[in-house]
Formats: sequence, structure tokens, C-alpha cells
Amino acid sequence: MSAELLVNVTPFETRIARVENGRAEEVYIERERERGLRGNIYSGRVQRVLPGIQAAFVDIGLPRAGFLYAGDIAAPEREDIAPPEEAETDARNEPDDDLPASEPDKGRRQIPDIASLLREGQQITVQVSKDPIASKGPRLTTLVSLAGRYLVYLPNYDHVGIAHRIENPEERERLREIGHALKPDKGGLIIRTVAEGRHLHELEQDMRFLLRLWGDIEQRLAHAAPGSLVHKELNLYLRVMRDFVDDDVEKIHVDSKDAYERMMSFAKRFMPDIAKRLYYYPGERPIFNVYGVEEEINRALKRRVELKSGGYIVIDQTEALIAIDVNSGSFTGSRTMEETGFKTNLEAVHEIVHQLRLRNLGGIIVVDFIDMRDEDNKRRLLEALEDALKRDHAKTHIVHLSDLGLVEMTRKRTRESLERILTEECPRCGGSGRVKSLVTICHQLFRDIVAEARAYPCERLAVAAHPDVIDRLLGEESESIASLERFLNKEIQLKSDEALGLEHYEIILL
Repeated sequence: MSAELLVNVTPFETRIARVENGRAEEVYIERERERGLRGNIYSGRVQRVLPGIQAAFVDIGLPRAGFLYAGDIAAPEREDIAPPEEAETDARNEPDDDLPASEPDKGRRQIPDIASLLREGQQITVQVSKDPIASKGPRLTTLVSLAGRYLVYLPNYDHVGIAHRIENPEERERLREIGHALKPDKGGLIIRTVAEGRHLHELEQDMRFLLRLWGDIEQRLAHAAPGSLVHKELNLYLRVMRDFVDDDVEKIHVDSKDAYERMMSFAKRFMPDIAKRLYYYPGERPIFNVYGVEEEINRALKRRVELKSGGYIVIDQTEALIAIDVNSGSFTGSRTMEETGFKTNLEAVHEIVHQLRLRNLGGIIVVDFIDMRDEDNKRRLLEALEDALKRDHAKTHIVHLSDLGLVEMTRKRTRESLERILTEECPRCGGSGRVKSLVTICHQLFRDIVAEARAYPCERLAVAAHPDVIDRLLGEESESIASLERFLNKEIQLKSDEALGLEHYEIILL
């Protein structure tokens, strides 16, 4: 399978699209103001200890306290934490599987009483293992891990683990020997899937980098006040270098010269084989437009997705689950209703998997396929769904096809969905529908300004937009406007126009 990565970098936002066989399948967005917390290390202070749920709330200097489960607390005397032998690190897909088990498993082990591990007011070092979602604060752990290209260093865990996706016994044994040779006196390590077939010197270089990084963090921890950030995870386009590139990725196109040079420098130092896949894109047309990614993103924000046959699917994201309904629509190309339903369902399977990946929908998913009576058709439909899901990097599990014709499945949730990142509750309908948020409109405007300024010569630009958008540009986004003016070396004038809709604006070249 041929794949390319498109890296779109602006002063206010970074977007990355994974394009497979010419179609955008996954989109990652990181806004500078809203960068994720996962991987950040804090000096925290225990606020409350709750023995009833074996957890504690920890103040790390954010509006919402972090949640720390007893199974996520490392202590020298503890032997109850399950070893991570058959796990791996994949920061893109299954971010927690490489670490010591942190969820309760009553059948295998006993978790000590949380009151014996923590006390209120205690200062502890914690790392964010899961970003805040909805109204929940970040999930924390004291089992600190630092991910490199081939290894994960565990300062508080004395163990050598091998990624479970490395299946060859001889390769596992070779890497295990290397792991024990590289293991420092203090701490342990996990050998990642991408280390398969790599030489000793490559893993040594990675280990040296991680030890230097941890040394710097320890020095900062020694003087850190409670509730302060000690270490911030790499930004999105550098994490691409570390985590998103696999053997299928043939090219990485970057539309920012500064980001390209930083990625090239990072690649030459840590992964020379990837450096030759980096390409700077200097084109006037926005890179996401050239590859059709913007169109795919806009489709992903709609409830209804059309199928080529004339059928369609409807996707509703709720708090409890994701509901997907398949309809034949205007498709009448078959002789019987059974055949029409089966063909529409088969076509819908591939679009559903595409939308799950593109929208990053996770949790419980229920698909209402068109009713079929033929048991052989039902079996073939499930086989087609299982085959299509093999392309999905996130962990999925099909439960069964119910008597009502519903397919129940689960998909691992690793970050916010595309809809929740790009939209907000509509202030006019009170939450029954969704519209693009002001920040999304502003960022789209910024991208269009850059495209216009590059495509046509001008001395300065004027922007006419809805008063709410102008207020946002003059307020919260004023620094972004200033950065954009420096970036383009052109003045940007703002004009309020009530005749324009919220999502409509005009860019005038002067």
C-alpha cells in the first residue's frame, strides 16, 4: 500500500494528513494554543485521595485536576505491577500498551490501598497518559516513559520488554539481548516495533538521546515548584518523524521551509533513512487543496455521506456511542431487494471504515446495515468489514451481528474526534446542531490569506468578515494576526461587515 504524509504548518496550527492510494485516510490537528498534554511531565501536588475508587486527584497547574489511579503509581517496593513484556509503543495508535498495566485486573493482581501510596499535600512527579476529554481532566501516571524512535525509556521500572508485534522468535531473542546490553543501571526499556531489523548502533544512539533527555528533566525536577510543567512533548510535526512514518510511507511533503529544515535536522540526527523521504513543497496552491484533503475534511463534518451507487450513510456522534445508518437511497440497480441491500452494504463497509479513520471515531459503534435475510450474505458482509478494518491502525473489535441486523463493534479512542476539534455547539439552535467554531473560521481565513498573498503580488491585504469574526481576530487571535503579518511581511487590515455570514469573508489585495 502506497502512502504519503502531508504536513501543513502555519504559526497558529499544524495539520497532518495520511494519504493512502490517493485518498486522505487520517487527519491530525494540533493548534498551538491547544496542544495536547499527553507525554508532558509535571511536578504535581496531591489534592484529594479517594479510597472508594482507588484514585487521587492531583493539581498540575491546569484548570482541571488530573486523575491518578492506584495502579498507575510506581513505588520501589511494589511488585504488583504487571510486566510490559508483550506490549509495544505506538504513540499514534495504542499509546498505553507499551507501559506496565495500569487498569484494574482483579483476576490477576491486587492493587495496594491508595491511602498507603499517597497522602494529601504530597509532591509527586506525574506524566499525562491521556489528554482531557469532554469534562474529564487528564489521566496521570507516575510510571514515567520517554519515547524515542526505537526505544522507550522507563526511569521508574526495572524491566526489558519487546513489542508484541515483533513475532519472529529469533528476532525477539536478538533484540532482547541488545535490550539487556543497553539497559541502564537505573530504569528499564521497551523495544518498539520499528526496531525490528535495526542494528545495535542505531538503538545505542536512541538510548543515549533518551538518557540525556531524562538527565535534563531530573535537573528541572529538582527545582520545580508543585503544579509546574517540567517537560513538554515534541510538537506534532516532530512526532511525525518519531511515530507516524512506517514502511508504507514513501514521501513526506512539508509546506513550511522552517518546519522542513527542523524535520530534516531531526531526521538526519535520529533516523537518516527517513531524511531522504522529506520534500519541501513551495507551491502557491495550499497543499491540502492539491491532494483533496480539504474536501475530505469538509465531508467528514457532515452527517450524511453519499455513496457512488446512490445510497448513503448517516453518522451521528453521541455521548454514549456512534450510530451509523446505511440506506439504499436512489440505488435501484439490482433485481431484488436482497441483492440491492447486499450491494449497498458492501459499498458502505469501505466508506464506514474510511470515515471512522478520518473522523477518528472511537468507543462503542453500532452500524445499522440494510436488512438481509440470506445468512450467506450476512457472513460475507462481516468478512468484508473485518478485512476493511485491517487497514485501521487503531485497535477494533467486532462483537457480533445482532438479531435486529445491527453490527456492534468497538474502536480504541486515543484523542478527540475531528468533529469535536473543528466544531462547537451552535449558539442559535442550542446544541441540536453544530457549526464551525470561530477559531476554525479564523484559521481557515489565515490559510486563505497565505494562499492569496503567495499567489498574487500585493503590498497589503484587507479582510472583511462578520463582526463576531473580526472581534475574535482583534481579541484572542491578535497575536496570530501579528505573526501572520511578520510571516508574510505585509500589513493586514480588518473590516467588520454585518452583511456577511459567520463563515463568509472577503480578502482584498491592495
